[in-house]
Amino acid sequence: MTSGKQLTVFTATVYPDVARIWYGCVRRAFPAEATRFEIFYDSDGAGLPPGCFDGANIVRRTPERRDHHDAYNDVVRRAETPYLAIIDTDVFWTSGKLWPEVRRRLERPEVAAVSCISRSRRKSHGTYAVVLKPEMYRRVLEKLPEGFYPGAELLDPKLPMTQWRWFDTGDILTQAVMDAGYEVELLHLDRSREMVRFYSITLSRRGGRNFGAAALTEMAGKDKYFWRGYVSNLVLERVYRRVFRDGPAYDFPFRSVPLVLRSLRTTPSVLRWRYGFLRHILRGARQVEKFLREAPVL
Repeated sequence: MTSGKQLTVFTATVYPDVARIWYGCVRRAFPAEATRFEIFYDSDGAGLPPGCFDGANIVRRTPERRDHHDAYNDVVRRAETPYLAIIDTDVFWTSGKLWPEVRRRLERPEVAAVSCISRSRRKSHGTYAVVLKPEMYRRVLEKLPEGFYPGAELLDPKLPMTQWRWFDTGDILTQAVMDAGYEVELLHLDRSREMVRFYSITLSRRGGRNFGAAALTEMAGKDKYFWRGYVSNLVLERVYRRVFRDGPAYDFPFRSVPLVLRSLRTTPSVLRWRYGFLRHILRGARQVEKFLREAPVL
């Protein structure tokens, strides 16, 4: 066991700016003397900027650790602490009181994991914000070495795609853990505002980089997923500029005016939904910024 450490907090990231906001939050939400922080840089780029992630262990790609799925399985297998938290970089812990409650739930011997944010369409913890017992998960990985990898069933071209069954990251593993006789508590603390979740951060940015600003604006104007990602990045960029005045800028070179103009070309019901989402995400941004400014690093 890592000396004095009870918990490993782990994430995978492509974008250092989002990870910097995330890291600022987890350093305030978890006690440093009991916590090991690890960040997997899921890119072949230059790496994470020095000085922005002091105290964290930065993990890079290897032939065996090719992407974030491999990295999740890898950290479960090598974790030396009794507890492991896998938290997406667009999920923000904004309270130091939450971890003691999660740990209390994990003290029950039959509980293998507590999922603070869970999927709504399937009984799965995904990787939003799950705290697990690595020892139990290692037993499951012995029979399911693919672990966190997604999958699919009934991929029959004779059947409509609506009848195919898709499993996202962590879905198959969650079911395997429960099938092994362990309990997984599936909570939704983002709904109660105990945690803040942003949406579609990575793929929307990659879409803009690959296809250009006009294409991203058009996709966001038509598609809920890309609209949430575009808006979430704009709001996070504002938080980043206000909190981190030194170091690299937030790397999202797409502006708000084209999105606003394109967003108006839709139905009244969609406009109401978009307005509601914007209010929700702005409230979350205020919560994150307040925590970063007022809470001390533990």
